[in-house]
Amino acid sequence: MALVKKTIELDQDAINRIKIALNAKTEKEAINTVLKQFDTDIRLAEITFQNAGTFDYEAVFED
Repeated sequence: MALVKKTIELDQDAINRIKIALNAKTEKEAINTVLKQFDTDIRLAEITFQNAGTFDYEAVFED
């Protein structure tokens, strides 16, 4: 993981809630944990959709 220094404005209240929820020692740890989890979720979704294929639906009961 490459770390880069950024100057950005973030929601401090959200950071505080996330830090408490994750029991993180620092804001940096909390933010990096959330970013890693979100990145993992995105990668998983991409792989899932990529391998999903198609689904053929056939009605069993007639109306």
